[in-house]
Amino acid sequence: MMKKYLIYISLLGAPLFWGQSKVTGKSAYEQSLALSEKENEAMAFDANVRLTDAEIALDKKIFQLRKQFLSDTEAKKISLYSSSFNELKPLIESSKLFELLHGMPKGGLLHTHSGGITDVKWVISAARKYQECYVYDQKDNDQFIFGQLAFFEKGKVPAGFVSLDKKLASDPGFEKELQDLLTLKRDNLCSYTDYWIEFEKRFKRINLLLPYRPFFKEYYLKGFQDLIKDKVQHVEIRYIFDELYDFQHGKYPLKTSVTDLQDIIKEIQKTDPQFTLKLIYSSFKFLDNESIGKQLETAFELKKEFPDMISGFDLVADEAAGHHISFFEKSWAKMNEFNKKYGVEIPLFLHAGESNSALNKNVLDVVPLNNKRIGHGLNLIYFPKTMEQIRKQNKLVEVSPISNQILGYVSDLRNHPARVLLSNGVQCSINSDDPSVYGYTGLSYDFWVTQVYWELDLKAIKKLVFNSIDYSSLNETEKKKAVAYLDLQWNNFVQKTNQSLK
Repeated sequence: MMKKYLIYISLLGAPLFWGQSKVTGKSAYEQSLALSEKENEAMAFDANVRLTDAEIALDKKIFQLRKQFLSDTEAKKISLYSSSFNELKPLIESSKLFELLHGMPKGGLLHTHSGGITDVKWVISAARKYQECYVYDQKDNDQFIFGQLAFFEKGKVPAGFVSLDKKLASDPGFEKELQDLLTLKRDNLCSYTDYWIEFEKRFKRINLLLPYRPFFKEYYLKGFQDLIKDKVQHVEIRYIFDELYDFQHGKYPLKTSVTDLQDIIKEIQKTDPQFTLKLIYSSFKFLDNESIGKQLETAFELKKEFPDMISGFDLVADEAAGHHISFFEKSWAKMNEFNKKYGVEIPLFLHAGESNSALNKNVLDVVPLNNKRIGHGLNLIYFPKTMEQIRKQNKLVEVSPISNQILGYVSDLRNHPARVLLSNGVQCSINSDDPSVYGYTGLSYDFWVTQVYWELDLKAIKKLVFNSIDYSSLNETEKKKAVAYLDLQWNNFVQKTNQSLK
């Protein structure tokens, strides 16, 4: 019998022995590969998830759906990886995978903004019903921009504004033009010098609509109903507080928006008792410490009065243009003072790392703060030590893949930084950020992206879904109830989908 020889190979300084084990029948090389694979799997964010037999069966079926979809797009010569979301949206909607994901319970939406949750087509349609609604149809100036919508009392309409209803009736093409002005796209037909400027214009065009109390109530009711249809049971809004008003009573106290939202939720819960809402008080990165300090105190005042509604504090706006998080050190230092004064605690949910640059070090700034979750965290992968700290601190990164593509941070979604975070054990959730601004509603589109581009299996998808409740701002009692509901809905989904895909 010939002797087997061990061949010694040095790869990057690591010895590799090539032989065969008498116990397993596998070569040392094969054993080394298997060990490496297991060690990497053990580091992943979903390492503690174990699927049931039914889930394993569904996972295989979803894998085949994805495989068939990719095969079909390749046969049709569709540029799946170099096309933008807007270009692919009709293809996504026609796919069996999207239909499946639309019916999947998604838990919570932890990262969205007050001006971007309700479909723009509905916004235009609902706004035109008000005689007091106007649209600015002149060139941009220092005060107003073309396509800006607003409510005004009769006789107090600024120059340049015309009745929205009359404008739409007299100009058949204006409705489509206005929809485009309220939606941000990234494709060959829509190319802007500065996407953030265009992005902010979309919010400016509706920011005079939202404080009008009658419209405010309609807007959020519609937004929440759309989320429920997409199987979302909990939402946390980065909320810009403003005084509501109407033309009969004038301005209302700041807290009116909270009580109105509570009333809307009570109405929704008559038919959908599982639906819950939290508000993250939000301000702007471009303000100074004095202004942020005042807004922090306002947030604490509201938290004391509405402990079950106000869940945290955040700063928003373009990270490349605003102050770094460390700039507000004096403001963060006041939080202990406010905590003692008002007897409540407000954690931070700061946007950090929404950038392509390693020079942006906001993700480093959040580590020593009482920051529960990180908004976007795209450039966290450039700081391995910080990434490890975030993992050990069990902080969640709120990932918004479609938003990241449209704003230009990730062109090919296969290369999204979240894939690195997930592989390194950093917990994440999937979010839509400002879906109406990007031309869609709900969360199904973002989950479709993670399935197709990130090659996630059902184990990973399940972990992302349950993370959105586990890392939510719900208190322990609310969370226990929410998890129980989600678990039931998830099991029903697995069972029904398995049956439908036979």
